[in-house]
Amino acid sequence: MNRPVPPRDEDREQLHADLTRLVGAGRLQFEEFDQLTEVVWSTHDKSVLDRIRAQYLTYHPPQPPQAHQNLPQHYPGQVPGLTPQPPQPMPMAQPGAQHRPIPAHNQPVVSTMGEVKRTGVWTVPEYSSFKLNGATLKLDLRQAQAQAPVCTFDIQATIATIEIIVPPGVYVENRLSDTWSSMTIDTSQPHPNAPRVVLTGSIRGSSLKVITKAVPDPNSMWNKLFGG
Repeated sequence: MNRPVPPRDEDREQLHADLTRLVGAGRLQFEEFDQLTEVVWSTHDKSVLDRIRAQYLTYHPPQPPQAHQNLPQHYPGQVPGLTPQPPQPMPMAQPGAQHRPIPAHNQPVVSTMGEVKRTGVWTVPEYSSFKLNGATLKLDLRQAQAQAPVCTFDIQATIATIEIIVPPGVYVENRLSDTWSSMTIDTSQPHPNAPRVVLTGSIRGSSLKVITKAVPDPNSMWNKLFGG
């Protein structure tokens, strides 16, 4: 009997990012996304990832019921094949904000011995990629607008200092792998109207801090969002 082939971290990260885009497009519910995510990061069989991708991310004509009998039983039930659709407007986390189209993979932000900083009023993309070498990254989300319900930061860092500040209610899910690094994650219980932040990638010889701080402006969009 052939032993299952374990998936690579890159396989897991890519499938997780693709499923995240389905959530932002309204084609996958949060509950189902959470269940699939658990499978993606726990399975030791790459064929399970292939089957999830085939079912949720690959268009195929409707099949007879028996065509799906061999799917694993530990992730959500079968759904019809996804029909290709044009990019849909992305819901914004803040009321009254303009809708924006789904972006393609953004070009990575690369810094060597430099500083990358995003503070104040800015838009957090659905997917951001950072490649840091001896650099400093600071992301302050307290006055930012989210482009999607789930925002992913993919970080590849060596000897870097990383600080992420989020307002109370924004949950941070850490899926980073680390080597000779320190990570401090101060996150809060998720608010039902708030986006989620997911950290992926790997850091080496680096320092990561996730800090939860109150929004400085009481009239900010975050406080309006959370009923403050």
